[in-house]
Amino acid sequence: MNDDPFLDLILEALNLCHPRFALAFGSEYSPGDALAKRRERERPFLCEFYHQFRHLWERGLPGRLGLGHLVVQGEPKDLGPLPDLLFWRLGEAGQPDQRTGAVSMSFLTNPETIADNGELLSRFQREHGYPMAVSVVVGAFSNSEADALPSFAGVTYVRYDTQRRQARA
Repeated sequence: MNDDPFLDLILEALNLCHPRFALAFGSEYSPGDALAKRRERERPFLCEFYHQFRHLWERGLPGRLGLGHLVVQGEPKDLGPLPDLLFWRLGEAGQPDQRTGAVSMSFLTNPETIADNGELLSRFQREHGYPMAVSVVVGAFSNSEADALPSFAGVTYVRYDTQRRQARA
């Protein structure tokens, strides 16, 4: 368990991801790969993550974690580019909807996108007030300095290790 229930929910959904679906197009980009800028290989993983998130949502896990009713929607004050998923808590009992978290995903072999996501998430956390900005990085981590990720203010990294099939913050 972490200090933040939203992060726990993200980790739980990632740990349910089935590698066959999540890694449909592989997780490796070669240097100069044209697909890297468009993040083509990340798309199936993002879809599998959202699928597992919805299963947890249907089972009421966000409510049990104290997050209330969550929805994915856009940012009314920003036309883009946007993080992959923007989570909001629905307002209840006369309260307005609240920003809950911004999530983006990239593969470890796509360092330019990791940096772009970090900058974008940091801006959304700072300018729009998302309490959690989570950059999910997917790859075969070796726990070496080569796996070090760039630092961005307000951004929490979650590493999904494709060899261990496990996510950790």
